[in-house]
Amino acid sequence: MQSTSNASMSSAASCDANEVQGSLNEEVADSCDVFKHAHGRLYIDGDTKSAPMAVWEEAVAVVTLLTFIGWIYVISISLLLAPFSSFAAVAALLAWGTLLLPCSPVMWKPFLSNAVMALWRRYFNFSVIYEQKLDAAKHYLYADFPHGAFPLSQMLGLTVRHKAGWDGERFYGLAADSAFRIPLWRHIYTWLGIVPASVANLKKHLKWGSVGMTPGGIAEMYLAGGDADHIYIHSRKGFVSIAVEEGVDIVPVYHFGNSQLLSFGPRCLENYSRKWRFSLGIVHGVLGLPLPRRIPLMMVVGPPVDVQKVPRGDPAFAAVVDDAHKRYMEALKSLYDRHKGE
Repeated sequence: MQSTSNASMSSAASCDANEVQGSLNEEVADSCDVFKHAHGRLYIDGDTKSAPMAVWEEAVAVVTLLTFIGWIYVISISLLLAPFSSFAAVAALLAWGTLLLPCSPVMWKPFLSNAVMALWRRYFNFSVIYEQKLDAAKHYLYADFPHGAFPLSQMLGLTVRHKAGWDGERFYGLAADSAFRIPLWRHIYTWLGIVPASVANLKKHLKWGSVGMTPGGIAEMYLAGGDADHIYIHSRKGFVSIAVEEGVDIVPVYHFGNSQLLSFGPRCLENYSRKWRFSLGIVHGVLGLPLPRRIPLMMVVGPPVDVQKVPRGDPAFAAVVDDAHKRYMEALKSLYDRHKGE
């Protein structure tokens, strides 16, 4: 895996399933402490290779995934049809009216444990590897790659933390603030522990607990869908600057399979999307629908990268940021290389 001058990873970052198989142990976890099994690959809901899903479970997973990811198109169409159909008008009113409802609590544990999330994890045979047990009392900045057309693996990762013996830990995620202006998504994101992405929010929540974010953002959405993983990292230093300023270590996280779930485009809209901070394009997967391809998902969490705390006004600040960023890129590449092909 290599970073280039245009801040993308080359096709050497390909997740080829035919590469050398990993040697790590595979275990099944059922509400157990993931961190007691460092270096073990755990399937929180069981390995569906050995325990396939029932037909009705697959059907429910497909329908709910299609509804959730395609939801923005459903409510947009209902809004467009509202002047011509009373049914569409009522549906649009009910959907958009939910934006007036309170958006709380942040990280609602009953929601994290709901059956639909468990079905989604089983549908993608979601697994987790923690290379090192982390200090639950310490605050970290988790930097996840790749974003993909939709950060589904990152969302599923949030749903398993409470099953990993981390009930005492405060953990938050960041997502584009535009997602919180969309009915249904707004509440689901909040219940997962996700808050709008901003420098102020990142700093505030790092004081309260650990924070996970996906620095690739909108730019990586347009890179998704191929056989190879491409990520924007070379010029992404903003999250490192905050980590240095706040004095928190950065944890590299890689989500294998996330880039292949869905595609996004057309690419010609990328500059407008980044300028307006809103993703412009169509998400598509199976049969051209907003239904993810059934690709196994694996979240791998590496050892933290030590970060020295330096005030932003210090003359050494830029050099410390560059050094931490370089070491993070090396850690992320090493993490990828250790687990590709598993």
